Amino acid sequence: MSKGKSFDRRTVLAAGLGLGASAALARGARAAAPPEARIGYFVETKPTMIAKSLGWFADAMKTKAVWHEMGTGAEINTGIAAGGLDFGLAIGSSPVAAGIAEGLGYQLIGMVDNIGPAEEMTVRAAANITKPADFIGKKVATPFGSTSHFRLMGFLGVNHLSQSQVTVLDMSPEQIVAAWKRGDIDAAYVWSPAKAEILADGGKVYETYKELDADGYVIADLIVVRTAFGRRYPDAVAGFLSAYGKALALYVTDPDKAAKIIAQAAGVSPAVAASNLAEYDFVSLKDQLSPEWLGPPGHPGKFASVLHSTAEFLVQQKSIRTAPPLATFAAAINTSYLAKVVG
Repeated sequence: MSKGKSFDRRTVLAAGLGLGASAALARGARAAAPPEARIGYFVETKPTMIAKSLGWFADAMKTKAVWHEMGTGAEINTGIAAGGLDFGLAIGSSPVAAGIAEGLGYQLIGMVDNIGPAEEMTVRAAANITKPADFIGKKVATPFGSTSHFRLMGFLGVNHLSQSQVTVLDMSPEQIVAAWKRGDIDAAYVWSPAKAEILADGGKVYETYKELDADGYVIADLIVVRTAFGRRYPDAVAGFLSAYGKALALYVTDPDKAAKIIAQAAGVSPAVAASNLAEYDFVSLKDQLSPEWLGPPGHPGKFASVLHSTAEFLVQQKSIRTAPPLATFAAAINTSYLAKVVG
């Protein structure tokens, strides 16, 4: 939910998130449990919020979980690049593709979801936008470098619209909501709860995802770990994934209870949480190990190609300098921790 130039925006994270501690980890030997685990996350209507709010991540890792709320995947990339984050939770496939291409030193260890319609174009009903040509002269906001940005640029490309015709603005989800309420923007491509807020305030969905998925603009939310952390604390990494799996299982078996917990954690109503959850395709831990997704250990699945093609698109957009070969993305997928959890 980011691009290379964003790494310069938050270098202050190096001090604020504990660069010294990360350097010590890199030098140290393998250990059973870390003194703490620093996690970059988003406030979202997903099962991730169950495991966070109920303390399951900390319990499963047998350590203190230090949470850092992020606005975009670019910020997670920045934190990991600075050595101040150990995990990126539900980071979008676009920033992950950028992070791997830029050699940030993390591995893709799991998935949260196939995003599908959960991130979608929302237009102001009063703007009378009913076809692609209606976007000409309009202002559309999205978090740059995110999966939503990736989809938005794909929408413009597929429909032969240039950025001289459509003004694309870089805003965080919170900024999008504020700009929408002021009437400063005509449309936004973003995820919930921001998406839900603007839909409730005079917005309507302009469907793009089916066409874009068919054209190869597949997006997903992923779980990454800093490589040095994973090597030293493999049991903690496996515990992290097991905690998420437990939360996902609760959602599958008791969606009403899950929606209530998520709603409280995300600051929305249970009805909104339930509606948002229904839009995602949450991929089970077992299915993540299939060739269709991440693949079993040592045999990366088809998702490596998705990351590779995403990186090539980001190069075209001048978001990153270069896209390495497919083998680089395949090598960055490490499902050994996931396999340990699934058994």
